[in-house]
Amino acid sequence: MLTKFLKSPRTIGAVTPSSESLGQAMTEKIQQNRHDKVLELGAGTGSITTQILKRLSSPRSLTCVEINQCMCLDFRATFPSVRLVEKDCREIGTIFAGQKISNIVSSLPYRSLPRSTTDEIFEQKISLANSQTIISLFTYDFIFSSYHRRYPIQLIDSCSVFFNFPPAKVYHYAI
Repeated sequence: MLTKFLKSPRTIGAVTPSSESLGQAMTEKIQQNRHDKVLELGAGTGSITTQILKRLSSPRSLTCVEINQCMCLDFRATFPSVRLVEKDCREIGTIFAGQKISNIVSSLPYRSLPRSTTDEIFEQKISLANSQTIISLFTYDFIFSSYHRRYPIQLIDSCSVFFNFPPAKVYHYAI
C-alpha cells in the first residue's frame, strides 16, 4: 500500500489500510432498511467495506466507488458480491441519480485533493442526499473540519480514532 501511495498520493490517501476501529467509527450511523442504499467512496482495500457489510442485511445494498485500477482488482477478488464502480467520484451524481442513498461513507483524501475537486465531489454527494442521508468521512489531521461551513450540511458529531495509523478524526454530517 505504501508503494501505491507513493505512486499516486492524490488517489490513495493512506500508507496503511484503515483499522477496524476507524471502520467502526465510520459506519456507526448506518441503520439499514431494505430500501436504502449505502454508497462508499474510495473503497481502497476494503477495510471500511468490511465494517459496512457487518451492518447490512445484504451486500446488494452497498455500492462502492474506486478510481485506482490496482485497488479495484484487489477489491473485486476480496468482495465479489459487492457492486464496485470504477469511476471518479465526481461522476456519482449521474451514476446514482434517483436512488435513495441512506449513507455515504467516504475515505477520500480530501485534504490532499485540490479544493475544486473536493467541491465537485461534495456537490455530487449533496445531489444524492435527502433529509435522512448521513455523510461520514475522516481526516488524518485534527484541525476542526469546516466542511459544514463550505457546504449545505450540518455536523452531527465527530470522534477521534487513536487506534489507527495514523490516528484519524471521523465526522458525521446530515443535510
